Amino acid sequence: MADSGAVTRGLRQGSAYTLTLNGEPLAEIIPVRRRRAVPKEEVLAIFATAPVVDPVELRADLEEALDQSGRDPFEGTGL
Repeated sequence: MADSGAVTRGLRQGSAYTLTLNGEPLAEIIPVRRRRAVPKEEVLAIFATAPVVDPVELRADLEEALDQSGRDPFEGTGL
């Protein structure tokens, strides 16, 4: 199909296309799936079952895991 406008319209309508070279499949063109909004009730239900985070414990875990020395991470790499 050489009509790029028709391909674009088809993609907007959810159609997928297979590009061929000498009759052999070469690539697929598929429409990008748009992220849809999640209903508020669904989000609240997810967070209702989420574990409680202790901010003091989280901070301690982060400080233990992260390098807080302030050194240049690229020092000695030649970058």
